[in-house]
Amino acid sequence: MMTHARWFRALLYIIPGILIGVSGYTVYYARGYSYLQDDPEACVNCHIMRDNYNAWQVSTHRSVGCNGCHVPHSPITKYLVKAENGFRHSYVFTFENTQVVRLAPIGEGVVEQNCIRCHESSVSAIFSGSGNGGLRCFECHRGVGHAF
Repeated sequence: MMTHARWFRALLYIIPGILIGVSGYTVYYARGYSYLQDDPEACVNCHIMRDNYNAWQVSTHRSVGCNGCHVPHSPITKYLVKAENGFRHSYVFTFENTQVVRLAPIGEGVVEQNCIRCHESSVSAIFSGSGNGGLRCFECHRGVGHAF
């Protein structure tokens, strides 16, 4: 017969084991490992990204993968932003029943910085001196990367 202390110790092993097992299976089933790579196909693991992906494939920026615009390019912040985006997307799709993906304010800043980084020679005059009046690149060029 098990005492209360032995049951408690057993639960200390069983509960984390179950959580790790379920989490591992979820990452495997949802192909979560694919998000660590730079393959744009990973973005369509989620069915609501299919329209964005299809629009990107025929855009002028089809040579630039999703990460080229949507995540910072330094290794540490790249994976921090990917983790934050993944958590936020998972939460919204699970608990808010949404079918629309919108950039969060941090994502808007990342996209803006990547626009400027890639097109620096063309836009340097806009961002020097008086500035651009507070506009972000994608406010006027919204359909450049993809139509959404």
